[in-house]
Amino acid sequence: MRSSRAFVAMAVVLAGVGLAPPFRQATAQKPVSSGIEIAGRAVRCGNVRILTDRHLPSEGAAAPGLLILNPRMLSEQPDSVRLFVFHHECGHHNVGESELAADCWAVDRGVRDGWLDAKGLDAVCRSFEDAPETDTHPSGKRRCRNLDKCFATAVASLTAKKTAGVGTPASPAKKMSVPPPRLVSGPTLVGTGTLRFFEAASCAEAPGTPTKDPIGKLIASTSATPNGCP
Repeated sequence: MRSSRAFVAMAVVLAGVGLAPPFRQATAQKPVSSGIEIAGRAVRCGNVRILTDRHLPSEGAAAPGLLILNPRMLSEQPDSVRLFVFHHECGHHNVGESELAADCWAVDRGVRDGWLDAKGLDAVCRSFEDAPETDTHPSGKRRCRNLDKCFATAVASLTAKKTAGVGTPASPAKKMSVPPPRLVSGPTLVGTGTLRFFEAASCAEAPGTPTKDPIGKLIASTSATPNGCP
């Protein structure tokens, strides 16, 4: 995978004096606003404007306020690499000029969003083509070692969050099974007697008897006073 951040920076300077290179003219014709679909995923980089240019000398590039992609070169790469290129260039808008930091930012997003696994990471590493170190980029081997560290850190962080239940819906509470009540000992006889009903009105004048009964019946013991009144 090749990046032309330095080339884009030079292009911005040339554009300021009216000497824009060919790829700058092409990008102006194909604005894609702030969102684009890559490998079946809708992606965006905040409010950064995304442009496409088939003459860009690399898969992607970053410039102030711009993220530029070469659809022709990206189409030759697997999905994981295409997504990595986009997020790497977006990373420059979040972490600055460091290529290693932008790589790590892209890896972290890939792990969290679920599009980067160990197989995809290997494809990204191979896309560096074991390039030697330049004035603007670390060597391919150095970037691959950095990718491995970033990937391990991102996976460990995601695993810790899942273990702690962060961002995962709570499981519904299980209903407790309560056994039916059981008689643990037989009933104990505490007294004998009988109860009967009678009309409250018949005892309305009896001493100590309530004159109003909301039910209309009173329960009295057989040891009641004469005439069936309590």
